[in-house]
Amino acid sequence: MSTSSRAPEPTPAVPASAPTPDPEALSDSAATSDPEPAPAPPRRRHRVRRVVTAVVVVGLLGVTAGAVLLAVDAFSARSALTAAAGRVSTLQSGLADDADRATLAAELTALQQEAASARAHTDGPVWALAARLPVLGPNLDAVARIAAGLDDLVTDVVPPLVDTRLAVGDLERTADGGVDLAPLRDLAPRLAAAQAAVTATTASLAGIDPAELLPEVADPFVQVRARLADVAAAVATADRVAAVAPPMLGVDGPRTYLVLALTNAELRSGGGLPGAGLLVRADAGHVEVLRQVPGVEIGPFTTPVAELDAETAAIFTERPALFIQDVTLTPEFPTAAALAARMWALSQGEEVDGVVATDPVALAHLLEATGPVDVAAPDGDGTVGSSTVRLDAGNAVAILEHEVYSYGADSGAVADAFFGSVVAATVSRLESPDVSPAAVLKAVVAGAEQHRVQLWSAHPEEQARLAGTVVAGTFLSSPRAADAVGVFFDDTISGKMSWYLESSVTYVSSACTPAGRVDTIDVALTSTAPADAAAILPTYVAGWPNGTFVPGTVRTVVRVAGAVGSPAPQLERDGVVLGMDTHPLAGRSMGSGTIELYPGESTTVRIRALASASASTGGGLQPAGTLDLWSTPTAHDGGLRTVPVPVCGPSGNG
Repeated sequence: MSTSSRAPEPTPAVPASAPTPDPEALSDSAATSDPEPAPAPPRRRHRVRRVVTAVVVVGLLGVTAGAVLLAVDAFSARSALTAAAGRVSTLQSGLADDADRATLAAELTALQQEAASARAHTDGPVWALAARLPVLGPNLDAVARIAAGLDDLVTDVVPPLVDTRLAVGDLERTADGGVDLAPLRDLAPRLAAAQAAVTATTASLAGIDPAELLPEVADPFVQVRARLADVAAAVATADRVAAVAPPMLGVDGPRTYLVLALTNAELRSGGGLPGAGLLVRADAGHVEVLRQVPGVEIGPFTTPVAELDAETAAIFTERPALFIQDVTLTPEFPTAAALAARMWALSQGEEVDGVVATDPVALAHLLEATGPVDVAAPDGDGTVGSSTVRLDAGNAVAILEHEVYSYGADSGAVADAFFGSVVAATVSRLESPDVSPAAVLKAVVAGAEQHRVQLWSAHPEEQARLAGTVVAGTFLSSPRAADAVGVFFDDTISGKMSWYLESSVTYVSSACTPAGRVDTIDVALTSTAPADAAAILPTYVAGWPNGTFVPGTVRTVVRVAGAVGSPAPQLERDGVVLGMDTHPLAGRSMGSGTIELYPGESTTVRIRALASASASTGGGLQPAGTLDLWSTPTAHDGGLRTVPVPVCGPSGNG
């Protein structure tokens, strides 16, 4: 039997030390614990690696794409917001400058498109997710909020504001010659809704602190928010006008008002001295003067007509509650008006629905709309050699503030009666069919913006609406005015030398300090009186000698009040510290000092005032980066200016 040539395979050797596995033991071990997984085959491991790599690559691509999209959106949103901010300013200028309907419509359409674009680029899921990131997130959230707020404003707020401007510009007369206020009244519900939208947007932005944002975001944020604040102020004014003007002009029934004719030839903090009072009735859009009363017939009173608060009495004494001529010593017009209304009621037996104060400069603005008026000359001796005097926008101020005082020994009473006659003649012209109601309103606004037209209502709900507006004169009670600086003048010689006071209140600069923003303001004062004023001017003008001053000088108490809660401002006169009497007044510190100027003499008072902490960093109710300077309106200078100031960081850096 033959055998095969193939060798048998060797049997693997088993080490002597290794025990032979027990099948039963293996069975028990498998029942009590998981066996170690067997290594994956090489092909499967390669597949897993490819999947993981793909996921990582896709994730990186997603993050990169998201970052690119975010960058594109951020760039587009910034561009749209910047363009929209500029468009808001352009639209505001158009509203103020009486742009035509087509121009306003085009500007509004463009603004809405830019605001919608900004919102669209900040309203996606990528932006919402990125807004939760540390550091960068708050900046993206700020941009998104202001884009949404701007879009809401131009959709819900600006259109009724534009319509209000057009309605005011198109005011017409009723068939009986009155002013048709129906279009304005019809806008009241839309403006109330717009005011609610403004409030919501303001609340959304209130929690954002520009100091916590990156400079690239903080700067445009502050600019856009300032523009929004301007729109909000305009809407608030329009809302109040639409709600208050119709009833105050007698749409719901006749109203009577006391009009105080103020003369800037003898200054008071709140304007000029009230020389005459006129009783005016408004009824269904018609306005007429019922009668006029010289100031000397309204009091004086032996006891105060009302109790003044202790702080007011400490600064101004009790004279505002005793003399109609001194009610405007206080810069708070609601206080002055309430005192005047009480004096009128006690002396004339008539309650009034409100008080209006105006001066010759505001009257000159009105004469631009009405045209000239002819008034009987005092004592029948006209200033141009006739029995009547023609007053127009060009000569009214000089005649009423200066020339009228050249008539006779009792020139004070003559001047008061003459001023009242001019006001009455001008009001009568308002009813003329050739006088545009829109032009009249524009003239009133021009006077109000200089604090030369002030208004107070005896009806609490109306007064609440008026408070804080440009006509309210609420320096001590308005929230916005809390951050303002006030510079006020009081003539102390019982003459009419304030006509010769050339004054200017000028913002110089601001500095950011650890204590807050410090604003520097210059008050320049010059006497333009003739060198021989004491000899050639009537005593009623130059002042009666009393041993405390030289007749013919300009003697003025300058009163300066800083922001609420801030220390008293520091003052220097021509580089020398000016001593001031300082008193508290409604949360402020008011300093008072007397400046006496001889004919031709000039001086400069430099004021350094510390802003409040909120105003320094762009907070508060005044638009960020602005400062309101209140002052007494004189014959030659207005009483309100708003100036740009820096926004300081919390550490005192700009």
